[in-house]
Amino acid sequence: MAVQRRNAVRYFAFILLTICTMAQATKTSTGNVTECEGASVGVPTCWPKLDAGPFSILTPSGWEFHQLTGVDSYVGEFVGAGVTLTFDFGRYSTELRNVKKPAYIIAKKSIGGRTAKVVSPQTPGNGITGVYVRLGGHDALCLWGKDLTSAQQELVFKIFETIRFGGRMPPSSIPPPPPPPARNPD
Repeated sequence: MAVQRRNAVRYFAFILLTICTMAQATKTSTGNVTECEGASVGVPTCWPKLDAGPFSILTPSGWEFHQLTGVDSYVGEFVGAGVTLTFDFGRYSTELRNVKKPAYIIAKKSIGGRTAKVVSPQTPGNGITGVYVRLGGHDALCLWGKDLTSAQQELVFKIFETIRFGGRMPPSSIPPPPPPPARNPD
């Protein structure tokens, strides 16, 4: 009797898990943010994760991550919904240094368990909307978009809330320098 009950519970759990997974897949495949769980308040829980290595974000379906070639830091962009969010990760990530009041709204916020500087222009569509997070050591993350509409800013602020740190730095996209020329034995 106990074995039958255990099997019935396992079967019920399997069916429930299958139904929930199918429902979530249906919501995610539509790409419609309003259908996602939690969309009306805060960040939707069905957004896919875009992993950039040392950090990740959640975005609506259809967004893409592109690693770019950097000089002294790790750079890339997240693109979707008519928005490009560029990032600079490393020692010299200071894109927001020229952002000042009264032209900008500047706030401190906790993001990914760290204190972050979040900025946006007083006039939407006219300036940088970004986040700057100093990490341990000398590294920092700066993630920003330019000239975003009010609706785009609202979306980007939700994306900023999803930043999570951890992970490995991807291999460099810059090829190693060529070997030195062979010495002539003469």
